[in-house]
Order: sequence, then structure tokens, then C-alpha cells
Amino acid sequence: MYGAILGFIGILLSVILYFFDLTLESWVQWVNLVVVLAVMAYCLVAYRKEYLGGYGTFGQIYLMALAIGIISTILGAIFTYILYTVIDPELIDKVKLMAEDRIMNNPRIPENRADDILERMQGRFTPVRMVRSSLVGGVIFSAIIGLILAAFIKKSRPENPVA
Repeated sequence: MYGAILGFIGILLSVILYFFDLTLESWVQWVNLVVVLAVMAYCLVAYRKEYLGGYGTFGQIYLMALAIGIISTILGAIFTYILYTVIDPELIDKVKLMAEDRIMNNPRIPENRADDILERMQGRFTPVRMVRSSLVGGVIFSAIIGLILAAFIKKSRPENPVA
């Protein structure tokens, strides 16, 4: 349930950004990060309160963070596929142009190296490859964020002092 909440909030945010034509803006990734952190933290605290009696070990919270992340990643990947194949098939070309522009205008990348990077990059911009990389990246991201959030959200039961 919590993974679906995070997944649908992520999809809703993506749809809003898409309609305002902000999908390719570089600052959007920071907004997404803040939203994911806030929603996942909320879901983990709610899980701890609702299902664990207000207390949870690092391991319990971390496993739930992984479950939430995996489910939301799957939902996001499905949306990504639909976005790039049904809603706006031309968006892939816009992403390619944006990536090409960033590579060509990066002063730290030599011109001869930029051509090699662009050549290797061309095959990676297909809906299937983008979905696959979002699945892998989403799971890795969830694992890292889960570690961080579990460290803060865990809550040990108070020990009963011996009388």
C-alpha cells in the first residue's frame, strides 16, 4: 500500500511537470528527490506506528523501505513506458537533444571524446532501455535512501528497569 502511495505521488508529480513542460529541466530532479524523501519518510513512520506498535528495528524499517521503493519503482517504470510510447513518443527525441546539448556544451569534455560519448549514448534512448535503467536505478536508489531513513526512523522499545 505504501509503495503504491509513493508510486502514484511520483506519477502525479511527473504528469504535472510534463503538462507544464518542465520534464527536462535540471532542477526537477531535486524536487523529485525531496518529494520521494518526504513521502517515503511519512510512509515509514506510518508503517512503524500502524503495524509495529510505534516501535521498529532498523531491519524492519529498512525492509519496508525496500518494499516501498521496489513497488513505487515498478509503478514509475510502467508510467515511463506509457509516457514514452503512448503519451509522447517524441519526448525521447527531446531527451536525446537535451543530453547531446549538455555533452557538447560541457567544457570539461574534449570534443573528440564528446563524439564517442554521443555515439554510445544513441542506443540507450529507447523506451525499453529507459525502463530497464529506471528499474535498476530505482531499486539502488531505494536501497540507499532506505538505509538513511531507517537509521532515523527506527525506534527501540524502552527497556523495563529492574526494580
